[in-house]
Amino acid sequence: MQNPAPRPEPMDKPGFLGTFALGLKVWAREMGRLMTRQAKLHEARQLEQRLREETALFAKLESTPGPERELSLRQIEMLKFEIARLTRERDESEPRPAGRR
Repeated sequence: MQNPAPRPEPMDKPGFLGTFALGLKVWAREMGRLMTRQAKLHEARQLEQRLREETALFAKLESTPGPERELSLRQIEMLKFEIARLTRERDESEPRPAGRR
């Protein structure tokens, strides 16, 4: 008589509480990611609004030389840089579809 194939060891299942706890952890992580993304989008929108305001101010000051004009120009450059940085960070942190690499 041949020995039957050994039975695999039963895997420990987490049970209801383990599954529930894991679900809560996944949910919390996803909510954190969602909130972080929304905060970054909100910040970018605020910077874009500020950029529009500074551009309008610069248009008024364009004909007058002086420190206000230079300050406005530097502010516009800084806002453009910050918007580009936030956009780049957002694009790098977003998960890519599985089919594209």
